[in-house]
Amino acid sequence: MNRNFNATNKYIIITAGSTYLDIDAYACCVAMEELLRLKGINAIAYSNAPQNYSVVQSLVKEGQIKNTLSSNRSKDNSKYIIVDVSDPDYIKASVPIEDVIEVYDHHVGFEEYWTSRIGDASHIEFIGAAATLIYNEWKKSSLQDRMSRATALLLIAAILDNTLNLASSVTTAADIEAFKELCKKENITAEWCASYFSEVQASIEADLKNALFSDIKTIRNNNVLPSRVAQLAIWDAQKILNDLSQIRQWFGVDSSSWMINVIDIKNNCSFFVCDDKNYQKEIERVFGVIFDCGVAKSSKSYLRKEIIKKTKF
Repeated sequence: MNRNFNATNKYIIITAGSTYLDIDAYACCVAMEELLRLKGINAIAYSNAPQNYSVVQSLVKEGQIKNTLSSNRSKDNSKYIIVDVSDPDYIKASVPIEDVIEVYDHHVGFEEYWTSRIGDASHIEFIGAAATLIYNEWKKSSLQDRMSRATALLLIAAILDNTLNLASSVTTAADIEAFKELCKKENITAEWCASYFSEVQASIEADLKNALFSDIKTIRNNNVLPSRVAQLAIWDAQKILNDLSQIRQWFGVDSSSWMINVIDIKNNCSFFVCDDKNYQKEIERVFGVIFDCGVAKSSKSYLRKEIIKKTKF
């Protein structure tokens, strides 16, 4: 907690971006609220953003994240902790920037901005999952043994999802350590992990359009990528690739350019779907892939944040 903030009779609101809430953001909000409440701080996990497909129903409990804020809360008695996002443009619409006292994010690029504002209360690292950063806060407080099973399972799922089953190149030793410790604490097996990905796949297939459009990132100042980049992380990508004609119709409603990064976790690769010939050439040049009928298969799996990082020159 920012040492310049007195939490007595104050509200600490933990929230993420306003566009959508994935399992990493969801888990971070819930885990940080639980940690602060154990410390006697009046914390509230809050978001009114739609949850994306990675937030599976078996892990969600009613009331874990509030979608409205108490009438007792005011600007004078409320401060914010931001998780899983640090780009001010994705925050300022829903959170007063001047009231942010801590930031935890694994998307780099805004370290200097936040350090100049909140100093060492800025925790931004290029790491697999923001959930790992939050788990490390539990360890610093020596309270990890008091973490509820529901919260531990959320953090495990967040690390799995954001590291692509620990196979992504962004996976760090810290992610692996956090994952192993949480699994040991809750006696989690490889079968449980597989069941999480199976539930994610079922959720995607049940409502493919919503899964796609609830995980689109707007790309700015990038000459390689289209302005809209969607992402699906799925155990077996083949069924998604079979539905491309329908997907193209959905994206074609908006005239702006687009790309989908379909991550095949089972085969540890990505399929880039893009129909714009100019962007295809740039993507081929940077990633060493070849487009055929608007689809290019990479030799490894890429998370969207890796794609963005690799294409910013």
